[in-house]
Amino acid sequence: MLANKNKKIGKILSLMSLAILPIAAISASCQKRVDDNALTMDVTKASFKNFNKEYTIKDSEMSIYRIKDQQEMMYIDLDEFLKNLEGLFDNKVFSTRVSLDDNKKFYEIKDEKKQVVSRLVVDWKNNKIITTSTSFFYEIQKPQEQTNDGQFLETTYESKKDDPKSEVVFDLGKYKMDILYKDNKVLLPFLAFNTLFMSWTFNNIYWNGKNLTNVQAGVDAYKDTPKEAKERIRKDQEIKNKEQTKKEREINFNHLMFTMDNFYGLKYHKEIKSFEEWIGPEYKQKLLSTKPAEFHQAYIDIFHKKLNELHTRLNTLSYYEEYNEKETTKQRLLKNKEANYGQYFNDFGKIKADLVQQFEKKFNKKIDQFGPEDYIRYHGNTAIVTTFGFQDGTKEQLDKEDEAWKYDTYYLMRHLMKQIEERNKKAQKKEKEGNKEIKEIKNIVLDLSLNGGGSVSSMVRVLGFMTDKEVLNREYNIVDKRGDLSKSKVDTDGDQKYDNDAYTKYTWSLLVGLNTFSAANQLTSIVKEMGIAKIIGKQTGGGMSAIMPIMLNDGTTITISGPNNAVFGEKNESIEGGIKPDINLEYKDFYNDEAIDKALNAATTTPKK
Repeated sequence: MLANKNKKIGKILSLMSLAILPIAAISASCQKRVDDNALTMDVTKASFKNFNKEYTIKDSEMSIYRIKDQQEMMYIDLDEFLKNLEGLFDNKVFSTRVSLDDNKKFYEIKDEKKQVVSRLVVDWKNNKIITTSTSFFYEIQKPQEQTNDGQFLETTYESKKDDPKSEVVFDLGKYKMDILYKDNKVLLPFLAFNTLFMSWTFNNIYWNGKNLTNVQAGVDAYKDTPKEAKERIRKDQEIKNKEQTKKEREINFNHLMFTMDNFYGLKYHKEIKSFEEWIGPEYKQKLLSTKPAEFHQAYIDIFHKKLNELHTRLNTLSYYEEYNEKETTKQRLLKNKEANYGQYFNDFGKIKADLVQQFEKKFNKKIDQFGPEDYIRYHGNTAIVTTFGFQDGTKEQLDKEDEAWKYDTYYLMRHLMKQIEERNKKAQKKEKEGNKEIKEIKNIVLDLSLNGGGSVSSMVRVLGFMTDKEVLNREYNIVDKRGDLSKSKVDTDGDQKYDNDAYTKYTWSLLVGLNTFSAANQLTSIVKEMGIAKIIGKQTGGGMSAIMPIMLNDGTTITISGPNNAVFGEKNESIEGGIKPDINLEYKDFYNDEAIDKALNAATTTPKK
């Protein structure tokens, strides 16, 4: 999982010139004013409750709008939702103004000189949302309260758009979604708001026919969804009590097409111009079916088999799936992997199962029983350090100093490097006494063979143990058509100083394979570009996109490969196909320390740090 959640993107705004704000200058004073005041709306109140502990959001009542006799499409008052979601959003960051002559409402972020640096425009006449950059959605977001993903990092940013004057246009009308302007209120389709404002920020609000509930990412999409939240969303829902109409299925389908056309991060890699055309008319009809068994199977076929990549997956099926508090949708589908998942997923799983078996046999211990000393082993002059993912601990978790390594990979690395340093002191002392039983460690292998990714910030911090150079992390945003480069120094010892902190006296190598995925694949790409270490093993598993959680109208939760892609080099080259190793090592030898030593000796040059 590559889950940087795009926290850094907002920081790029200060680098952007006002020249990229063409929509600021466009005036349409000769346009005819358009509003929806003649519409009769049914307005109800729904209770809202937040379960994402990263943000403090008060319980509230929010308005739900529906056009009379057109109950299928649900609208929300954009300003009311932003105000009631204070805690997630910072309403002081932006100001608003309305141009009735232009039929637009402007949401603007200004700098200290009162100059507009970012803007979002709601155009209710043309049913479009226009912004200078998707950075806007992060700039109005408050920092996380529990997790500080910028800790121990000193980072600068560079950004370059393919066309500096371009803007991002979300054409809701193309997907049969109307924006209303009634009684001085901007009314957005709830689905559009949820995708643009919530999914982008790694949240999703669920409407289950009874109430509104916000969770981190989505139900069963990221970490453990609180039981109370799942019961409120899935068990207490009222949508299942009535059969879906054809109109509701059309709304669901159109929103899905809007999402995939605009935000699917691998659409260029897979040469998808239109998601509707790509799935074909047969799957379109299945998705439009009012029969849950039929559209559920279509979801499985499209997202697990046809797309056939690991970041895009079903987390829950619709509200019409039977609620089971003891078993998630994924757990049920995994009972028949061959039928419910694609070839790549199954190949990935088979190799992983074999490697886990080898690894646990090596240690004579289950991975979930590992203590801090089990993540490192020694062979001659070589230490082999293992990480299974890249984690950011919460403040509460990191307050437990003796257990911080369990929750945060940075603290695990600090602990392991301390062990190596202490071992070397002991070896040097023994050698002076004429005892060469303990050899001094000169080589470190970072074992990423079972590392499925995680936090990009955590990954960058790990690289700080390997090099004193600024860590170059390249990403490309397919929506903004913008390349981003972050340059990070890492404080590996926690003294708030960022220079000369790396352990460059050791010769570093990576052990990678197909299960080196997502952020681990990204780390391998950075190592290759910067020449930090030699790479041994097999080609990595790809997964270059940051994940984006999506909630559909019928309650289905999907995680997709999002629009932020990790890339290689100044030309922003794709790494979805994985990174080739410098030295081949067969899977059967991945935990054979003698074989690893031979592979290391095959390296004829020592990379520069």
